[in-house]
Amino acid sequence: MTYQTYTPTSDESLLAAISHFFGLLVALIVWVTQKDKSRFVRFQAVQAMAYDLVVDVVMLAFVGLIMLLIFGVLVLGVGNIAIFGNQGNPTAEPVRIVVALLAATPLLIPMIFVPLAGIFFIFRVIATIQTLLGKNYHYPWLGRWVEVRLSR
Repeated sequence: MTYQTYTPTSDESLLAAISHFFGLLVALIVWVTQKDKSRFVRFQAVQAMAYDLVVDVVMLAFVGLIMLLIFGVLVLGVGNIAIFGNQGNPTAEPVRIVVALLAATPLLIPMIFVPLAGIFFIFRVIATIQTLLGKNYHYPWLGRWVEVRLSR
């Protein structure tokens, strides 16, 4: 059953909006307290929890990748010094170039992380506003998946 024909009450809209805006823990509390009272709130709370879990996994993967790159810089840098020494050994030059490039990757953190976090936040705000207005918001890709799982 789709929820598109249902018009939620103002309390249901508020609870759904709170679930989206405040994230996983609040959405879990709303879901536990409202799951048997309102299908609209149940769907929006579960969707908000799923969205937060997806965002957490993406951000964790991003941080893990950055940590891996930083670890790579340390290993290659220390290995480079141990193998080739600090002198102007021409054999060491390609390794030093790779180390220098990897050393610059932490500078990419704000250039990637901030816009990514901003995009995730924008979706959260859109979901909050839409549900506050009483509309049945679906996150792209995720909303239909959650709806199918809840309708079983």
